[in-house]
Formats: sequence, C-alpha cells, structure tokens
Amino acid sequence: MNLHLVVAALAAALAAAPAAPALAHAGHDQAEAAPQSAEGQGVVRAVNAQQGTITIQHEAIAALRWPAMTMTFPVQSASLLNGIAEGAHVRFVLVNHEGHRMVSGIQAL
Repeated sequence: MNLHLVVAALAAALAAAPAAPALAHAGHDQAEAAPQSAEGQGVVRAVNAQQGTITIQHEAIAALRWPAMTMTFPVQSASLLNGIAEGAHVRFVLVNHEGHRMVSGIQAL
C-alpha cells in the first residue's frame, strides 16, 4: 500500500475524532461537554506556595462527573493560598485554563 495513502487516511481519521472536553479527566467518561468552571469541596492535603499548587482530597464533583479523589491543582494566583493550611476543609472553584483544571478561588469552611 502506498505510504502517502496510509498517512492521509490516518490524518483524516484523527481530524474527525472528537476533541476532549475542556475539563475532561483521563479515565472518566465525558459524554457531554464539560463546563468551563465547576465547584468542589474537600480537605487540603498539601500546599506548595513556591510551585503555586494545592493538593485537595475532594468529594465527588457531579458537574465534571468526577468521583471523590485526591488531586493536585495549580492555582491562578499564589495569593489564593494565603491562610489555607493543610487539613483545612475548603470550597473551591476550578476553571479551564488552556485545557487544564486550575483553582481560581478557594475558601476555608
């Protein structure tokens, strides 16, 4: 078979494949497009102000069809981490930032 024909067929197949939703999470079914933002609640497991990240053991997030799990997220601004300590119960907002989840707001409960 002609190599150019195989490459063209592969390129056409990839172009026709649906793109992943904005806040999709690997391994979870995303039949519908994910929202651009979602809220969650959980317990802070780690704060890294130098790297601008927070690790949260969050409850299920129905809007994203995510089960409860522990995840590390970048924060929109390191100042969001001021006053947030490991072990704190928090409510947080995730936004789509270039196809990745990012904490744009967080509040201790």
